[in-house]
Amino acid sequence: MEYTPLAAELLAEDELPNVGEALGRNDGFLVRNGACWLVSESDGQILVGHVDTNTSRVFDQQRRWPSPRPEGHGFASPLPDGGLAVTTPGLVTAYDADGRVRWTHPLDTWDDPQIASGACTPDGTGRLLLVTAPGPTGNGSYAGDLCLALDIQSGKPVSHTDLPSASAGYIFQQSLTDPGRLLLDAAQGDTFYSLAVQVDNGALHAEPVGLEDEPFAGVNLGTAALKLDVGGEWLGLYQAGHPDVSADAEDLLPKGKRFVGHRPGFLDTTRVLAAVAEEQWSDDAQHLILDALSLQPVGELHYPGTTCLDPLALGDGTWLTIHGHSVRRWRTS
Repeated sequence: MEYTPLAAELLAEDELPNVGEALGRNDGFLVRNGACWLVSESDGQILVGHVDTNTSRVFDQQRRWPSPRPEGHGFASPLPDGGLAVTTPGLVTAYDADGRVRWTHPLDTWDDPQIASGACTPDGTGRLLLVTAPGPTGNGSYAGDLCLALDIQSGKPVSHTDLPSASAGYIFQQSLTDPGRLLLDAAQGDTFYSLAVQVDNGALHAEPVGLEDEPFAGVNLGTAALKLDVGGEWLGLYQAGHPDVSADAEDLLPKGKRFVGHRPGFLDTTRVLAAVAEEQWSDDAQHLILDALSLQPVGELHYPGTTCLDPLALGDGTWLTIHGHSVRRWRTS
């Protein structure tokens, strides 16, 4: 099966230490506050790169914060006021923009912190910080993990809701164009829950989106959410008021190929960027452009002498590829 060749044009290149390793983390690529961010770590510091709206550059700023623990941070999230929130086992820490600790809030710890891990995100108003945490154990039963809402300025609890998952690994994302749309992945062993979290007058609600075992993918726009089957057998599109759309690898891709990487995303409102290959960590992944409404292939990107497994669509018609410590920004020419 052949696709229309599309030339990839290099726009800019920059560096962020250890960014290649960071993409294997839950917070390596984040959408926060209407922008895309890369989060890494080096020499005991958390490194955060804000992707520039000027497409001729990669970053317009890189910031450093101290890691709350020497063995590495858990999950870091930029805050709308320039600060940073960080979850580690048993603790969430909020930093001001100047690096000073704003507040800390203790959390219970999961029985197995090697499997379970928390996540955090500001809500759409910038007044609350949402944090996943262990729930209470009563009479030997466990209702599930919690999503907590903390006051973003003081750290005081405001609300909470039970989650269907238990001792899971979590990832929070926001819609790029609607920061109030909060998406939460919960990986519990071989089961993946994907939830839309809403804050209504301070009260939290978490509702499932699409099928289980389809984690949310990369950049989402408006109410449209992309989800990727854990095995890469299909890519799903879910949007309020529209029929669900599924792109099945068996029907769309060459025999033996599947969707790979973790972050297929909206390149813009009309196009989706996705990687495909025979094996999940293959060095020869193809990057396909799909129609954003039907998820049908439009063409295949061709690069000048570079490869990358997991391209990062930015929603503005450009995307990033990661190469060790280097970050490159591209568009179709």
